[in-house]
Amino acid sequence: MAKARSNRVSGQQSRQSEGHDSEVLAGNRSLGRDAIVTIEKAEIRQRARRFAKAWGSARSEQADKQSFWDAFFNVFGVQRRQVAIYEAIAKRASTGRRGWLDLLLPGQMGVEHKSAGASLDNAMAQLIDYLPSLAPAEHPWLLIVSDFERFEWKNLETGDAGSFRLEDLPDYLELFWWLAGYRIEHRDYGDEIAANLTATGLLADVHDALLESGFAAADAREWVTRVLFCLFADDAGVWDRGSFHSYLTLHTARDGHDLGDVIGRVFRVLNTSPEQRPRNLDEDLKQFTYINGDLFARDLWPVSGTSAVRNTLLAACKFDWSVISPAIFGSLFQNVMTKRERRQLGAHYTSEQNILRTIRPLFLDDLEAELDSAGSQAKLRAFHDRLASLTFFDPACGCGNFLVIAYREIRRLETECLRRLAVKERTPGQRAMSLDLMCKVRVDHFYGIEIEEFPARIARTALYLMDHLENRRASIEFGEHYARFPIPAAPHIHIGNALQDDWNGVLAAEDCDYLFGNPPFAGQKTRAADQTADLRRVWGTSFARWLDYVSGWYRLAADYIARSETKAAFVSTNSITQGEQVARVWRTLLAKHMQIDFAHRTFAWTSEARGKAQVHVVIIGFSVGSGPSSCMIFDYQDPKGEPVIERAGTINPYLLAAPNVLVQSSTTPISSELAMVQYGNKPSDGGHLIVASEDLPDPSDPASSYIRPFLGAQNLLHGGERYCIWMEKPDPAAVRTSDFLKRRLAAVRQFREDSSAADTRKLATRPWRFFRIPQPSVPYIAIPRHVSENREWFTVAHVTPDVIAGDALFTVVDPDGFVFAVLSSAMFISWLRTVGGALESRLRFSGPMVYNTFPLPEVSNAVRGRIIAAGEKLIAARAQHPDASLAELYDPLSTPSDVLAAHRVLDLAVDRAFTPRGRPSTITDRMRILFPAYEAAVTGGQITG
Repeated sequence: MAKARSNRVSGQQSRQSEGHDSEVLAGNRSLGRDAIVTIEKAEIRQRARRFAKAWGSARSEQADKQSFWDAFFNVFGVQRRQVAIYEAIAKRASTGRRGWLDLLLPGQMGVEHKSAGASLDNAMAQLIDYLPSLAPAEHPWLLIVSDFERFEWKNLETGDAGSFRLEDLPDYLELFWWLAGYRIEHRDYGDEIAANLTATGLLADVHDALLESGFAAADAREWVTRVLFCLFADDAGVWDRGSFHSYLTLHTARDGHDLGDVIGRVFRVLNTSPEQRPRNLDEDLKQFTYINGDLFARDLWPVSGTSAVRNTLLAACKFDWSVISPAIFGSLFQNVMTKRERRQLGAHYTSEQNILRTIRPLFLDDLEAELDSAGSQAKLRAFHDRLASLTFFDPACGCGNFLVIAYREIRRLETECLRRLAVKERTPGQRAMSLDLMCKVRVDHFYGIEIEEFPARIARTALYLMDHLENRRASIEFGEHYARFPIPAAPHIHIGNALQDDWNGVLAAEDCDYLFGNPPFAGQKTRAADQTADLRRVWGTSFARWLDYVSGWYRLAADYIARSETKAAFVSTNSITQGEQVARVWRTLLAKHMQIDFAHRTFAWTSEARGKAQVHVVIIGFSVGSGPSSCMIFDYQDPKGEPVIERAGTINPYLLAAPNVLVQSSTTPISSELAMVQYGNKPSDGGHLIVASEDLPDPSDPASSYIRPFLGAQNLLHGGERYCIWMEKPDPAAVRTSDFLKRRLAAVRQFREDSSAADTRKLATRPWRFFRIPQPSVPYIAIPRHVSENREWFTVAHVTPDVIAGDALFTVVDPDGFVFAVLSSAMFISWLRTVGGALESRLRFSGPMVYNTFPLPEVSNAVRGRIIAAGEKLIAARAQHPDASLAELYDPLSTPSDVLAAHRVLDLAVDRAFTPRGRPSTITDRMRILFPAYEAAVTGGQITG
């Protein structure tokens, strides 16, 4: 909607000077030639709140329309019957038939009113259809249509149009100030645009234009943070709507040379109490609210404005920032950072849905249940006092998204608690004390640590703005205008390194109720050197190079809450619950008596930031000692879908309802029944030893005798043919007479010479040879390193020794088919899913971590025979579908029935090797068998079936 600046009719005239934009003035829209202001704006806002509350349930046009509009005019201190008429006779231009215009304030405003739920588009069309029949002096410039709950408006002079809801009337009073005798300027700023993520991109443009003008980067970020506050305040009732926009437009030159000085004056006024401001302060500056806090405290160097900075800033002013999502602040931060900074900081900004997935089971669900059970005034008051006493701490807060959403939810509960108290004490809307005394939840009970100053400022700003939003909601609920400015309390956002600074110095653990957040995602390969140094400092002698950066927060959290009742929850990359990290991290945490209270298993993490990161994560809630009697596991069948909730007595570090057993990698199989597994052959060749079908040499070329089939994981699962050059020793004659070999081997040599790896460079003198060659000389099983998480069974296959296995495969010799059958069982894929690592959400096979640790018991000849026979039936079933790849055969939507039946028989045979009775049907069922079997094996116990 167009934003309007308002002055009293008797106040100053708008300034227009050479080089500044002239404004399109609508003139004095007072109700009489000599009208003066008779009611203060603060009183109008208060009346508007009460009006919106009182008429929230109206529905019938015939029964309530006239009373509704009489009360509406009374908000502005106007007697409707003195200025406007109901049922003004008019004629429809489209039909020529006579009708009645619901309400007409001649020359000013026309209204068409409908019953609740009616089409407002049709109502507006009807209202416009009446206009040609009115006398010129009666033509309204403002058209309003309403169904009680909704309003749509159109300014015929500027072309502006927009809509709002009844409860938001106090924030749209600039449309109607003229009713109370205030003068307004109308400007055409285009269509109303809801605040969304596009607005953050626009603010990033402001930031970029600022940098291009030569402004220092650190100051530019703070400057943009302050502007963000002003944009929001301009739309959210912190001061008269549109005042900031109007002030910039009226008081800055088009070339922007004075922009810095003008905005600097606004910043100074926002940081100065009314009694300390100059008595002769410009009337246009007086309207800005005293904010206080620390947002405007520092004296910034003035911006050397340009037309580009001014234009992008004015464009940002056109957005309606009052409906902004708190997640937009994190998006803003990410948009103004460079990609390099995003990667180094591990920044992943969070959707509201994912924040709620963390804080709901941590505290919100319990608090809602506690409120619902508070049936008396005494219990409601006690609950209110409890809310006001809670403290919240995010030791990796970034731009404060978790803190902001948590604050909003606690305020929501407080408002609902107050509403229920009002119902019990008297009637809704009547209270014995003001909202200022009633609203006890404040931002100073929210704490955070952030390593960068700019996002820390964003976090504080976001909390201030959320506080104001919740004050508005309380105002709507209770019909009293309530704003908490100047800011009475500030959130505690500590700027520092959370892996170096003492958390107790920010908030003592005994005073912390809830610890939560989304620490940076940075793995071994993406960690910066200083982040690795941080981990070494945190873990000490327990440090391992493969630990993710987030593990440092778990380690410090365990120390922090060890002697308190604090409950914690972190979002983590799913690798912290898979592979080798589990034992390293959780051995320490379990030794400190940490227990998992709830867990979201792997799901896709979404972000509201532009260029959002694609990651798969878990959420782990934990505390000390005896936690809840019933834990919750949120399991995602579809990583992008919604979870299924499982109740459990305990949750182990693999996020299963199973014992706390920690699996460690092994260099050899712990089961005597399993043969040694090997890595596939690694070429390290730059792709020049691998040959596509279309690039094969002519059969007469000496190179053809060295061409062998080459198998990678992709070919194994999806089919297709590839080949490779395979020379077990050099053949100078063949190379001398084959241009194909000369060209290929020269390219391999060059690639290896240019490599940064010393081992690869050493092999440059032997370009004919693969880097690593553990190729079996007998038939073997090819095992893919990664498979889809959608597989119900792991997919392996028998291969002849002439086929060269690539390094995306593992191999194992299996002369009788026993290993093939075991690896193809549901028992084995349950182990793989649980203890193996993952690439995104795909399953990752590992020889040391998965295969060697699989606790297969010693089996009798009879059991072994049944397993081998079941494996042979599976091979036979597969052979009935020769044209289908393994990926197609094991598509969960189209697996052939004979293959399914063969797997059921195989699963039963392998299950019987572990347990003589029962039929485990889920991963949890099987892991409850496998974990004790593993523990028995590694502690020297006998593994028996």
